[in-house]
Amino acid sequence: MKDFQLRNDTKLLFCSNSVEELRNLTKGKRVLFAYGGGSVKKNGCYEDVKTAVADSGGMLYDAANSSRERSVILTGIRMAKENQIEMVIGAGGASVMDCAKLIAFGVYHAEDFWDFVKGRKNPYGLDKLPLVLMPTYPSSGSEYGLGAVSADTPNDDFGTAYGIAADYAILVPKYSLSLGAEMTAYTGLVTLVQLSASILGDKNPVSYDAGISVIRNVLKAIKQLKKNPDDLDARGIILYGASISTSGRLGIGKEENYSYDIYEVEFIPEVLFGAAYRKSLTTLFPRFLKVMASYHEGDIRRYFEDAFGYEGDVAESADRMVNLFQDLGVDMYFDGDVDEEHIAQIPIDSVLKQEETIRMVKECMR
Repeated sequence: MKDFQLRNDTKLLFCSNSVEELRNLTKGKRVLFAYGGGSVKKNGCYEDVKTAVADSGGMLYDAANSSRERSVILTGIRMAKENQIEMVIGAGGASVMDCAKLIAFGVYHAEDFWDFVKGRKNPYGLDKLPLVLMPTYPSSGSEYGLGAVSADTPNDDFGTAYGIAADYAILVPKYSLSLGAEMTAYTGLVTLVQLSASILGDKNPVSYDAGISVIRNVLKAIKQLKKNPDDLDARGIILYGASISTSGRLGIGKEENYSYDIYEVEFIPEVLFGAAYRKSLTTLFPRFLKVMASYHEGDIRRYFEDAFGYEGDVAESADRMVNLFQDLGVDMYFDGDVDEEHIAQIPIDSVLKQEETIRMVKECMR
């Protein structure tokens, strides 16, 4: 068995009511609450945070419209400094939670925070404000992982600071009830893709089999939510699956990290078409597997058979995955033009050749 390490940077709390936990965590603190749009006010998360901080004798400061944009993060860092913030809470999807991570970290490292985003410096173990993350759009697993993505969109620049962990991740299934059918489907499918990236190429039979089990259960949960969107057990499974995908407990026997290239190439549709992360990741993934099979056919063939029962040709299995995702409620194609010169200028780091990434994107076009 290959050498490995398991980490426990974040305490994960799964609960139906977060107020008591938040009350204990925020006691007497000046808290910056990072969130996106109005969904936190529709699903009850905002009121729970507000109530908990007030009950604890703390003070709450809003950082609405948070996102992973570099300018937004820098504004949040300034706000935290000016108000002597003692804790950051981030609630939302990947973009909001990554923003909260980088604000909490950037309070101590504002001048060179972009060096950490670009991987020129390692943030792991360095000072940050206490940080609580609450996914209301479960899928990315950012609440339990070490990565924090930021984008400088005007300059087509982006990167991932890898090594920033939340102190607490609070998973509350009811917070995702405000999502519509398509967004609910995306929560499960993005989770499935991220779990798949974690286990592809894993040579450790224990973590590989565990990952396959979580993938199968997430797939069942997606199907159940299509029939009954109010099923909190199914929503809880997706929440757990998203967190475990980034926990470091899967893929511990990987000898190559080629499957994580999906997180590089997914930036291409984001830049070309303005696609959201969820749309880009799920639409590309089956085509990504088809292209990557040129290098790792055995791993990918095994994955399709173990996770979905698809046997035989990888290309046929990938096409079946496209149809499956569409049947579960998401559009698996992009509209627009493939600008090959623009693709060549997007700074991605992948083992795939440029012509392979272009072919992959072209296959996603309607």
